[in-house]
Order: sequence, then C-alpha cells, then structure tokens
Amino acid sequence: MSKVLLCIMLVVFSFLISCNSPSPYRQDTLVGAIRWDAWVGDLNPAGLEVERALGPNQYHYRAPFYSKEISHDSIQCRGATQDIMDKEIAYASAAGLDYWAFCWYPPHSGLDTARQLYLASKHRDDIKWCVILGTNPFDYGTDAVWLVDRFKEKNYQKVLNGRPLVYVFPSAMTKPQELAKLRNLSKAANIEEPYIVVMEFSVTAAVAMADSLQADAMSAYISWTGKDGEPYYPVIPHADSLGWEGYKATGRKVVPWVTTGHNTKPRIDNPVSWTTVSSDGWVSDGTPGQIADNLSNALRWTMMNKSTVEANTVLMYAWNEFDEGGWICPTLGNNTSRLDAIKEILK
Repeated sequence: MSKVLLCIMLVVFSFLISCNSPSPYRQDTLVGAIRWDAWVGDLNPAGLEVERALGPNQYHYRAPFYSKEISHDSIQCRGATQDIMDKEIAYASAAGLDYWAFCWYPPHSGLDTARQLYLASKHRDDIKWCVILGTNPFDYGTDAVWLVDRFKEKNYQKVLNGRPLVYVFPSAMTKPQELAKLRNLSKAANIEEPYIVVMEFSVTAAVAMADSLQADAMSAYISWTGKDGEPYYPVIPHADSLGWEGYKATGRKVVPWVTTGHNTKPRIDNPVSWTTVSSDGWVSDGTPGQIADNLSNALRWTMMNKSTVEANTVLMYAWNEFDEGGWICPTLGNNTSRLDAIKEILK
C-alpha cells in the first residue's frame, strides 16, 4: 500500500470518527437549564395565570407536552405528577443536559411541586440539580439547613472539586449576612464552600451585586432584549455574546448564559400579576438550529476562556419558560425539535 493511499485512508477514517463524536467545544463543560415551575394549575394562583396566558390557540404549540387542550382557546398545563417528572428527567438526560437550576419556592407553596417530585424520583440521579435563590423568600434557618443537607447528596451539582453550585437571582431577598449563614452551615457540615453565581441583567448591576454578596462569579437569567418581533438570530445570540464579553471585561469570573428565546407575546396579550412586559418587548421564535448554534457558541467561548469560566459550566434559559419565551422541554404533540437540536451539540 502506497504512503499516499494510506494517508487518504487515515484522513477519511478520522472524518468518519469525527462525524460521530460530540461537539469539540463541549469537552467536559457542564450544561444546565433553568426550571421555572409554575405549571401546577390550581395548586398556586400563578398556575392558573400561565394557563390563561397560553390559552389562545395560537400559543398551544409552545405549551408543555403534558398539556391538555380544553377548547380552541383554553388549555391546561399541569406537570404535577411523578410520571410527568420522570418523563422530563428522561428527556433531559437523553439530550445530554447535566443539571437543572430550580428557581426556589418555599415548601407547600405549590410552586415547589416539581422540585419535590424530582427529589422523590427513582431517576433523580440521571440529571443533577442546583438552586436559584432570590426568586422567592428563603428561610436561612430551616430552608438553609435543608439545602445544606442536599449539598451532601451526589445528585446536587458541584463544581471545582466539590463546591455546591448556587445561583442568586437579583432581588432584595438575598442579603450578604444571609449568604454568610449558608457558607457557615456548609463549613460546619464539612462541605466545601458553595460556589455563588449572581444573575443580573447588566455589567454594572452584576458587579455591584457580586461585590455586595461576595460572589464567586457573575451570570444572567436571560438577555432581555429585542423589540417588535425582531428575529431571534442575530438579535439574541449577539446579545448573549456581548454579555459574556462585557462581564469578562470586569475581570470577574463568568458563567455564560444561553437565551433560547424571548417571545413574550402570551404575556403581552394576557398579562400575569407578578411582572409587566411592554407591548413591543418581544422577539420572534428562533429555529431549533439557531438555538443549538447559540449553545455551541457558548461552549466555544467557554473553551476559549477557561480561566474566566473557572466553574466550566453554561446555563440555558430555560427548560420550561413556555409563556415567557424560553424553553427546550418538549411541547404539545411531543414536539422535541428544540431538544433534538441541542442533543446534536451535547451528545
């Protein structure tokens, strides 16, 4: 066999192997997705409000896979059973997600239902979890003791050789002295200090919040940008990447975020009680491929900025923000197109 023919065969073989390999940008980077679990029907008033927002028939396509169409302009979206949670775990695990970041809601609020079902699942080890504090009141007595006990478990997401990952949403609910209690409780339990990541919407606000809470890194819940139905691409991916670079320029550590959408039309047409969306504050849906490309960009940026992204993780907005516009969870009719595109990147 000639050397030329051998070289050609080696090139072809390498190409075939690469076609069946994970994204070269993923490597060992952890990929998480935010969970906002208001999909509980009458267990909490918010559950009825989000059903009303998704009620018009034009929005049924984006309702969660477990929804039930009651009529042309009415829908129920109630993911409050163990079977539904187990299916969600299976979807997320099969797609290659590493963890969910659960927005915190107190026990017995109804909005804690998904978290409780996840923790009760026999399949909970198939995808890990962490908490986003600041989204609702958190008792730094009883709740913090409970959370530190969860830190000990293998399905709680750790970074940097054992530090429990904790995100903090921007609100007045989280005080420096309260996070100090969480750190002290962890130390007393012989657990590594939590890795605190603040989530803000601008560089200035993120730096101020990080300084106040003595946080380890900065991130964002979403890139809240775009008007009047502008296209997802390039508006959202451009805003995400500018955000990463802006946060990096401060010299702080960063957890890159991936905004999967910002089509808030359901909340414009049928407002909810806890927030206000301007009539022009929405962006058209992206294609599954565009959303997957945005994730790939974040993984590439992480690889190129390893010292800045010291925790080696990326956070996606979101698993189930169906009415606000960011979701990758399968939707009505078992539409897995977004998750399938992401799986191509992660697997």
